[in-house]
Amino acid sequence: MVEIEYAKAIYDLAIEENKIDKFWDAFLIVSEATKENDFIELMTSPMIENDKKKKIISDVYKKLDKTFINFLYVLIDHNRFNKINNIGHEYRKLVRTKKNIMFIDIISAFELSDKQVAKIKKTLENKYNDKELDYKFIIKPDLIGGIQIISNGVSIDLSLKNSLKKIREEI
Repeated sequence: MVEIEYAKAIYDLAIEENKIDKFWDAFLIVSEATKENDFIELMTSPMIENDKKKKIISDVYKKLDKTFINFLYVLIDHNRFNKINNIGHEYRKLVRTKKNIMFIDIISAFELSDKQVAKIKKTLENKYNDKELDYKFIIKPDLIGGIQIISNGVSIDLSLKNSLKKIREEI
């Protein structure tokens, strides 16, 4: 995948310039703007010259690191700006591996109490005591009840919705 190659390239630059976290933050900022399809369409339009696209990038992201902005220019020159979020995802995977960070999404139907959060965190910290854990709590009312834990592509589904689904499949 081309995204992995670009991610490795910017990651190597980040290490060389000691800017791993700075580029991490830059990817987050750019990914926020690219949630708007109009922005991606603008940056990938063959009707707009690359110089104009680069001017937009420099105006919109003037506070970002110059090396990172030059990286965005490379994406524009190679018609790959539409891959920016996937490249960012691959970059974050490289950073997580280097820093031994495990990201954990905890999804529940409603906001968890402090006691529930503490219990979940303690259980996961005991299981993954060799890693730094970074939690993200997400509320999805359609789960009905229970929780779902997703980390490193593995999902532990302890939701009522999933339990009902399993019962339905058995019947």
